[in-house]
Amino acid sequence: MSNIMEKGTKQVISFYDVNNGIPHMTDHAIQRTAQRNISEHAILATLRYGKKVHRTGRVFFILRKKDVSKMPEIRLFAGTTLLLGKDGTIITAYSNEKSYGVIRKKSKRRKRR
Repeated sequence: MSNIMEKGTKQVISFYDVNNGIPHMTDHAIQRTAQRNISEHAILATLRYGKKVHRTGRVFFILRKKDVSKMPEIRLFAGTTLLLGKDGTIITAYSNEKSYGVIRKKSKRRKRR
């Protein structure tokens, strides 16, 4: 599976600050990925093949079933969602197969207080 992750991954991640093959993650993101059993392969697959959505001033990467339908190696990662900050740091990660619909309905900009 690692050879699949190597193809083109550098193109996607080159924008982000990369340490040990994955982008920089906040302490919160590290804690959540451990709690939710989200692997580094799932993170890389989501960044490489997932749908990029800009909402509420942040960037979401969502790995939908549609994105992995022809790739059985990463089909288990469907539903993985990453929330990235403006600098490309992964803020949090979770898995929800319906997250694309929920995120798509959010406003494009954050409301001022």
